[in-house]
Amino acid sequence: MEEHLLKPPRLFRSLFNAALLATTMAAGAQTAPSDQTKPGEDENLLAKQQRSPWLLVPLISSNPKLGTSIGGMAGYIKRFDQVSEPSLFALQATISNTSSKVLGLGGKLYFNENHDRATVGLVGGKVSNDYLDFLGSGQEVSTDEQMRAFFLRYQHEVAPHWYLGVQGVHSNYNVDGVDPTSELILDEADITGLVSSGLGAVLAYDSRDNVNNPTGGVYALLHNVAYRESLGSDADYDALIAELRWYLHTEDSNVLVLHAKGRWTADAPSSRESTIEMRGYNRGQYLGRHMAMLEAEDRYQIGQHWGAKGFGGVACLYGDDKSCAMEALYPMIGVGAFYIIKPKEHMVVNAEFAKGKAANQGFYLRFGNRF
Repeated sequence: MEEHLLKPPRLFRSLFNAALLATTMAAGAQTAPSDQTKPGEDENLLAKQQRSPWLLVPLISSNPKLGTSIGGMAGYIKRFDQVSEPSLFALQATISNTSSKVLGLGGKLYFNENHDRATVGLVGGKVSNDYLDFLGSGQEVSTDEQMRAFFLRYQHEVAPHWYLGVQGVHSNYNVDGVDPTSELILDEADITGLVSSGLGAVLAYDSRDNVNNPTGGVYALLHNVAYRESLGSDADYDALIAELRWYLHTEDSNVLVLHAKGRWTADAPSSRESTIEMRGYNRGQYLGRHMAMLEAEDRYQIGQHWGAKGFGGVACLYGDDKSCAMEALYPMIGVGAFYIIKPKEHMVVNAEFAKGKAANQGFYLRFGNRF
């Protein structure tokens, strides 16, 4: 599948221009012409884009698992009051050259003068995967997966910067090997379809200066999900996740971000164990009871809208007979560029290329920062 990989350096400018053009077209449909700027001026195009509540962004990813996937996101931005962060409602759809089709609908809501926040998401589709090195075995496995999922999280500020909340998740995941060899490997690894439904608690600390493209502050998150048969799940198991993001404004044009995350499971079926979550790796290709990762990203602003970034990290899977020995580490390094498409709301579009261990790599054109 590596022949499907895109060459990122050629794409950065053309894809960002496509994002700007799409957003400007949406802005033009929603915003009356300005009497203070002449038709055709670049300043007028940017002003339309910035004033419009609409957001249109192309989405592209390319990696050995899904081949090349293209699509788009349409979003609507709304502020519920003068203090709250901007909320976003979005619909996105992607298709790939491996016959994958995914449709998602969701929103991030900030209201009640930033004292309350909620996240909701619906996703469904058919995903065809080609694993070049399934679970690190060296075997090639091809799967067809039918996926439906729902997620809801609500949090309330209980003290300055501290948020307490609840969350619920439901997913229906069916996986089949597309050839006898793949089916055999999936059976041996005990990777099967599974219905998972669970509830959990959320505790967060958030001192970021904004939620979309922070230049300072700390975001810490601790949450769990208890999957239970009484809630409709096929199995009883637990997952605990801890995450830390630290934003350091090192100079006027530069922000250094440190990101750490861990995920621990108890009694989880094989298909619901922890996986590598860094760019350059494919979710589900490597699995283990527990996961730990550490990343750093340096973001440098170039002009009013453009910027460049470099990033790297390392992760490991451990538990049972696995440990974080040198041969079990998963390193990653990457570069990218970003464009601030909505300066007032601090919203960005990123183009990134990441290289991982062995043949693991990926190119991504995405809305928002990874963290």
